[in-house]
Amino acid sequence: MILSANGQNIYPEEVEAVVNNQPYVQESVVVDRASKLVALVYLDQEALKKDNLDQEAVADLPEKIRVNSNKRLPNYSQITKVEIVDQPFEKTPKMSIKRFLYK
Repeated sequence: MILSANGQNIYPEEVEAVVNNQPYVQESVVVDRASKLVALVYLDQEALKKDNLDQEAVADLPEKIRVNSNKRLPNYSQITKVEIVDQPFEKTPKMSIKRFLYK
């Protein structure tokens, strides 16, 4: 759980579920950086290749993911930044993301 600046409880899993439903997103982790929510996103490489997206289109994805996700999230859990990671997230044997590794 993340406690926002205005005292709201934010459950990263709920925000991640919205982010993960965006096109080209394979998985995500939401972290708190200086009281701002940042989504770390690993893109679906197969979908990118299938749709033959160029570098410019891929560069625009973080902003599109942020805007589309924020339309579906309450005001207190809005994402301020989306960062693309180039490796899948490290997981436990139960296949949950090792959240503590990502800040």
